[in-house]
Amino acid sequence: MNKYVKILSLILASCVLFCGCKDKKEVVEEPTDTVSELNYKELSKKQLEVLALENDGEAAFYLGQIYDYGLEEESKNASEAFRWYQVSSDAGFPYGSLYLGYCYLNGAGVEKNTETAGELFQNALDNDVKEGLVGLARCIILNNDEERFSEAREYIEEAYNLNLLDGFYYMGYVHEKGIDTEVNVEKAVECYEKAASYESDDVGDQFAINSANTRLGYLYANGLLGEVDGKTALSYLKKAADNGFLEAKYYIGIMYLSGIGIDKNPEKALSYFEEAAEEDYAPALSQIAYIYFNGNGVEPDYEQAVYYEKLAAAQGYAPSQINLGYLYENGFGVEKNLETALAYYKLAAESDFEGANEAITRVESLLSK
Repeated sequence: MNKYVKILSLILASCVLFCGCKDKKEVVEEPTDTVSELNYKELSKKQLEVLALENDGEAAFYLGQIYDYGLEEESKNASEAFRWYQVSSDAGFPYGSLYLGYCYLNGAGVEKNTETAGELFQNALDNDVKEGLVGLARCIILNNDEERFSEAREYIEEAYNLNLLDGFYYMGYVHEKGIDTEVNVEKAVECYEKAASYESDDVGDQFAINSANTRLGYLYANGLLGEVDGKTALSYLKKAADNGFLEAKYYIGIMYLSGIGIDKNPEKALSYFEEAAEEDYAPALSQIAYIYFNGNGVEPDYEQAVYYEKLAAAQGYAPSQINLGYLYENGFGVEKNLETALAYYKLAAESDFEGANEAITRVESLLSK
């Protein structure tokens, strides 16, 4: 994606004055053209801003990455990332369209909209950015459009055959989940390992690499390849966790909390959950609440449990919403309040969370009395 800018040197014509000195030779300067490479990755945020404001789509794209991934000591800011990806896309830079598509796909900095995401992925693909193939497939899968699952698989297979990193990872996902095919965990592992071993320093590639390591850890930890293999699971998960991947930190915490293939260690579990919670990872926040509620390695603290569940529930995390309903229904860490309990149960029911409707019926019955 590097852009080459030709810097034209001025050709200066030198005039030689003849002062009767015939032995002086005329000096002619050879014209020189200097080609320098403009490496956007090495430009500062300020330099990128100057270029982006001059409608440089590639500069705007790299500004989006700074806010998307928290580079140059910037905090992650999904809204700012979305803004600059939009500028990049509008300027006609196809990778700007690709990443803007993922903003819409994931609801990052903008309301989730898979239709708009699909249009942007198609735009990227039309401009020879083949990663748009996986984006189109993900729109279909996210919409749970089973009638088009074969189409999604075809997109992913094409990306896989092009040796694209996302193609390796999502082909593993297709086989693990059985999308338009039989579940084949061994094939999933083969694909995930291709993604996990992919060598790239590109910040945009790290999600697929970390996700592949995390899925491999999950499969080994849950014995989906035979015996539970905690050692192998941890080796994969730690690769992703050391790279800052929150889901991997969460799974390591679960392994230590439950003793999955390793010795139980609630203190280590809590430390991993807290690392993920620092970036507001909802499942980790909910697990911290669970630890405080049950007193696993800490003194039981119902108020702390309520606090952490509220942080997770505010993100729309259904398990925390139903847990808060239970805490309010029974007065753990808060004053008993059936109306508030019912409200949280209804929020969980909107996500079709198991047990939410039964809880609603129970509390409505209590209120009617």
